[in-house]
Amino acid sequence: MVRLFLCFILYLMLLPSSASAFDRFTAHGGPVRDLALSPDGENFVTASFDYSAVLWSANDIKEKSTLYGHEAALNTAKFSPDGRWLATGGDDGLIMLWRTSELKRDDVEPIILRGHKGKIVHLAFSNESKQLASASWDGSIGLWQLENDPENTEVHSRFIRGHEGPVNAVQFSNDGDYLYSAGQDGQIRYWRLASDEYLRSVVRNGWSISVFAIDETKDIVAFGSSDGVMSVERLSDQTTLMRVGDERVPVLSLYYADDAGVLGFGNAKGRVLLVDTSNWSVIRDFHAANGPIWSMLLMPDHQSLMVAGLDDFITRWPIYEFPPEFLDKPGPARRFHPNRDISNGERQFARKCSVCHTLKADGKRRAGPSLFGVFGRQAGRLEGYPYSPALQKSDIIWTSATINRLFAEGPDKVTPGTKMPIQRMKNEQDLKDLVSFLQSATQN
Repeated sequence: MVRLFLCFILYLMLLPSSASAFDRFTAHGGPVRDLALSPDGENFVTASFDYSAVLWSANDIKEKSTLYGHEAALNTAKFSPDGRWLATGGDDGLIMLWRTSELKRDDVEPIILRGHKGKIVHLAFSNESKQLASASWDGSIGLWQLENDPENTEVHSRFIRGHEGPVNAVQFSNDGDYLYSAGQDGQIRYWRLASDEYLRSVVRNGWSISVFAIDETKDIVAFGSSDGVMSVERLSDQTTLMRVGDERVPVLSLYYADDAGVLGFGNAKGRVLLVDTSNWSVIRDFHAANGPIWSMLLMPDHQSLMVAGLDDFITRWPIYEFPPEFLDKPGPARRFHPNRDISNGERQFARKCSVCHTLKADGKRRAGPSLFGVFGRQAGRLEGYPYSPALQKSDIIWTSATINRLFAEGPDKVTPGTKMPIQRMKNEQDLKDLVSFLQSATQN
């Protein structure tokens, strides 16, 4: 028996990883933040840190089209239940409504909804597709009416406030008359939409609730929080049905497939927990990535799980055929966490810069412009990149001195009003090595 077992392990090790474990698909130049399946199951969308959304065919996982329009990273995407709309939201505080009938057109133009003062992190449609709700880190819930005149949806919008801090997720009740919302204050609140009245909190948690799903018919509420708790309770009386913790590792994603009877959680260290909702038993508990799991999607075949995280690619995992217990935190070295022997300057670039920037002349599909030939270039002048107005007006010339100052003082001081994330380097040697590496690696 021991010999048979060892032969089986050897057989698994020799199998090609793409066939036996997972398949990867690339269409972005930055981390993928969300996945959304169309109601008919024929297509799905990926929303990325590179400011774009990509439409894929669900059957053969082929890229169909890329949607541009946002001015910052995308965090969320949702299809309306009637299949007419795709909604996307991002760090720019904008919601874009795309007609699904036009998604494959090169000249597709979205309806832009403005009103939030902070990043949008989640969107939800009502069951009848007449309303759209948005959760924002500005502390508000946006409500957008789509029934009569979508072109003027922004005019008829309104905003609900009540959470103490950012709002992380929203969901309509089955009849569309009420709304649930989860926030950093650790509560899932329940609102009457006729008056925007806060009625009660169906969950009061000591830590921020990042994701949740409610099934009113089955009387359950599932949620994940920043302290690592993955929990399922009865909606009516808060009786605990399932509760799993993971040493304060934040839960970042949740996927509920009522028709398949599957509930999935993903956390900041790549753990995926799949649960059978018929008896709350664990189907799979494994590491799907060497980093955060930002979104999951059960594919239409109900046999595979698509996972998105801190990668340019998405990964499809078989749920039942491959035993994940044989895997120990799989995945290749990332460009931002290289495991090969490199210089300190290159390591600093990988960790601090490579998610947004490339060193190649063709720097498309990244959140930031290419750094190829950056020394001697005036800020905001690389052709083809959509710079912020603040950087377009800048008179900075990028040199070792100005790049050193950018990281020493921070973009908020050196280039105020730009889209670059606030980032400083306190270690003088790390900064010196980074600038030295950039001088040699970005030469024209």
